[in-house]
Amino acid sequence: MKVRRKKSDPTKMETKFLGLINTVYTFDVMCDFQYLPLKKRIGTDGFEDLIPKLIPTDLSTALRWWDKVMPQPTPLFLPPYQFSRYLTPSSKILGRETDHTEKTRRAVRSGYGQNLRVERKALSVTVMAADDFPEKPSDEAVVEAHFRCKHEEPHRLLKELFDERPMWTRVGLLYRTKIDDSLLRSILQKYAFYIQSGPWGRLWCKFGYDPRKDSEGGLYQTIMVSFRQHGSIPERQRLKVSSDRAGTINPNGETNVPVSYMYEEGKLPRVRQMWYCVMDVQLPGAIEVLLGIMEGREARPQPSEEDIRDKGWLPPQVLDKIRDLIKEDVANTSKELEGTIQERGEEDFN
Repeated sequence: MKVRRKKSDPTKMETKFLGLINTVYTFDVMCDFQYLPLKKRIGTDGFEDLIPKLIPTDLSTALRWWDKVMPQPTPLFLPPYQFSRYLTPSSKILGRETDHTEKTRRAVRSGYGQNLRVERKALSVTVMAADDFPEKPSDEAVVEAHFRCKHEEPHRLLKELFDERPMWTRVGLLYRTKIDDSLLRSILQKYAFYIQSGPWGRLWCKFGYDPRKDSEGGLYQTIMVSFRQHGSIPERQRLKVSSDRAGTINPNGETNVPVSYMYEEGKLPRVRQMWYCVMDVQLPGAIEVLLGIMEGREARPQPSEEDIRDKGWLPPQVLDKIRDLIKEDVANTSKELEGTIQERGEEDFN
């Protein structure tokens, strides 16, 4: 049915019946797209309904659906791949994102009800390279750590590690304590703060210690080493390594063993990217370079505070040298492993 209204007099209408409708579709919710399977008839302005060719329309057709000898050729019909996310109309979709009315401000101050969700508290301290390093944790962080972990053993392990040395990578803490990653995150805020950038970036530092004021702090400077060119090292977990997932990527077959925080000669790392403290690189060449730097530091001029903050105590060429030594050892170890595998394969065919 087609209805037309006169522009001069909207009360007068003209009605015209166009045809008889066999099927009526109704929708209970708002739908922004409705695609019906139709095909335009060649030579006419009409369309062919494809539903009878796609699905049975009545019981008798359904019973005879699988008895057809020759299947009917059905045109390809592709519906849209994405529809509206909203099922009901909402006036806020087209409204302003920020409402600064007095009613909204009163609602924010007073609240409409009680929030039953437990508040998530981020009590760990994160600093940048140029910030002041905190002397002690907050009282709230200490109370929260004891509330999250009431057993004394994890607290004792962390305290002993930070008494052993003041700076650790998270991988090193997981490897030495063997405690769960989630438990470590909940109590670490009591003992150390996180350095996000600079020469000591990616390290957890003991409260009260500042490596910028201690010449021994150069031993804890971090270097990032990437091993993307070696197929023997797994692709997964490039930067973030946790103890609960590390066992799945060990090429040596060891399971439930955290990733080691040290680089050892002749052992391939288990991840493609690692952050090492320079003192944790157990290569003869790297140890020799560090010993030479530490023994000759008194003869060299003292770097300025700005240089220490930006570059650390070690010259950049020393870090590059240690990184090159690691990559060289990885390349040599990979060649040895490939040669061993090839020899075993030849023995199997002999």
